[in-house]
Amino acid sequence: MNRALFWTQVVMVWERILPALFPYVLLVALVAVAAQWGAFVNMPSWIHAGVLSLGLLVAIFASIRAAFRFRLPSFTEYNTRLAVDNGLKPERLLAMRHQVDQPPLKVGKAKAGIAESDPYALRFVALIAAVLGFLVLGPVSLRQVQHGFMPFAQLDAKADMQLAQRSQP
Repeated sequence: MNRALFWTQVVMVWERILPALFPYVLLVALVAVAAQWGAFVNMPSWIHAGVLSLGLLVAIFASIRAAFRFRLPSFTEYNTRLAVDNGLKPERLLAMRHQVDQPPLKVGKAKAGIAESDPYALRFVALIAAVLGFLVLGPVSLRQVQHGFMPFAQLDAKADMQLAQRSQP
């Protein structure tokens, strides 16, 4: 029982930390999709760096906002979650702590809670844009996607983009 309670605590804390980490994942996905579509190819390096900086500031703001809302789950929340995951009443689970023969308890899967940190569902926008980009543009070079993250690098993303456009029928 103590092991199941420990892992339930770990799962619940992870669920509450994830919203603070997700803005960075979303930023990376959106920059990769924009690079896939060639949004940074003809953009001056200083504007490109500004766009990345603005995106990073928004991600930091969202992450800090989520971090301020973080709180550790209480024992009652742990107990209730463990009871629900095992189809028991919380009172029954508390009574089982005093039994010698305790049945094995299972720990439920983590519930992501990403919707809280992505209220505009931009994760789906990035996914749809990536799939459409693959269907419309075909596979793009890795250098073109890398260029989205390195505005001052001397990558030949323009040549890659032009080559990809010429190879399409």
